[in-house]
Amino acid sequence: MFLALPGLGVATYLLARRWLGVGASFCAAALLLVNSWTVNNALQLKSYSYEGLFAVAAVAAYLLVQRASRHWATLLVLYAALGLTCVFSLPNLFVVGPLLALDLVQVIRIRDRIALRIGGEALAAGIALAHYVFFIRPQAGVVSTGFWFYNYAPHRLGPFVRFTIDGVLSYFPGMITGSAGAINQPPHYRLPLDAHEVLALVVALLVCAGIVAAAREAPGRALVVAVGGGLLLELAGSTVRRWPFGMVRVNIFELPLLYILMGIGAVRLIAALSGRRREHAAPGPVAWWRPLVLAIAAIALVEAGLLGGVATAQALAQTSQLKSEPVDLSGVRAAVAHARRLAAPGDLAIIRADYRSPPTWYGEQWLYYMDYYQGYQAGIATRPAIPAGNTISVFYVTPAAVTRFLASHPGAPAIFLLEFNMSGGTPSPLHQQSLRTLRRFGYCPTSESTYAATGQLTMLVKGACTASG
Repeated sequence: MFLALPGLGVATYLLARRWLGVGASFCAAALLLVNSWTVNNALQLKSYSYEGLFAVAAVAAYLLVQRASRHWATLLVLYAALGLTCVFSLPNLFVVGPLLALDLVQVIRIRDRIALRIGGEALAAGIALAHYVFFIRPQAGVVSTGFWFYNYAPHRLGPFVRFTIDGVLSYFPGMITGSAGAINQPPHYRLPLDAHEVLALVVALLVCAGIVAAAREAPGRALVVAVGGGLLLELAGSTVRRWPFGMVRVNIFELPLLYILMGIGAVRLIAALSGRRREHAAPGPVAWWRPLVLAIAAIALVEAGLLGGVATAQALAQTSQLKSEPVDLSGVRAAVAHARRLAAPGDLAIIRADYRSPPTWYGEQWLYYMDYYQGYQAGIATRPAIPAGNTISVFYVTPAAVTRFLASHPGAPAIFLLEFNMSGGTPSPLHQQSLRTLRRFGYCPTSESTYAATGQLTMLVKGACTASG
């Protein structure tokens, strides 16, 4: 995946050359390659950066399709290539779908080789959808875990509008300030509020100017439709709990297109403010205010560049530092191995997590290492696993949360309580609440282990309360 990073830069440069000069295209590609979203995920060999390469390829293939002189066989090959980009990159569905819709509108409007073009569109759509329906959808296990719960759109109108606005605003300047570490967390470094607002305003202004300028001609409209249509489909996907919306790692595939739009916007704004005339325009006096506005715009652009550079450098520095530290949840495997070493048939597991994602997602980490992981040594692999039916995930261990679960497993010898506490250090106050609750049911702790960047695993045995007093 990391080897795709140079390819992403080259592809972005080549596509940008359709609208920009050599210098501006190089800047757009270079800035994309130092973006911490891009670098961070490429260093981890995750597919998110690599997927941006196929978003660029999809727009390029669409532009090639628009050349009416293409032979029918060449056209079908290009349409097939458009569909195949979705096979190699799932989120490309959000780019290819709007492009095919735009192509259909174009075909109906110009009435050129309608049957061939619609057949090509059907071929591209068929390849993309068949791959999703028969290969991707049956494996979409993350949907049921609620991992992206807070990035899914609510269904009531008021909250939905606020969610949509917040999701769009998360790109400004979130797509510049980036992420850090293996879990793409927000960087610890925060720009001062006024600096953050300046950067957000400049980035939004460049994107909007790029949209206005690009929409004036057909190839540019394809770029705008790919970005705008992609965002709309992501929002639609979030309403049915299939895709998160906002500036999160799975959506960075659109960054190359957004960077090109920002490049177009920057060039067009500079041209407009400097009073640059078209080639055959009649000469005339230069408005007195243009130099002043141009100077202010130049200062704002330079300041935004410096702020973006500082934020990016801080995010990359944090990523470099975190690579030698335990990753969040990295202790789950060791905790499960310890539990299996001690567990007996009939034992129970309670997973407590009061973090942003629902506790069932954290429970999935436990169940994976308990039921499916095959890397344990023989001494652990042969020990009995605690089945999923004997496991519950809760926000808090309260009587209301666990009474029914414990009643359905009367006489269980022991409970393994895993409480996620990624901040490390001593157990949180909620740990004592958990112990008090389980003591009411006759379970008291006999051992406790702490795992860095994960939490605490406590073994509670039925009847141990009498022995411990």
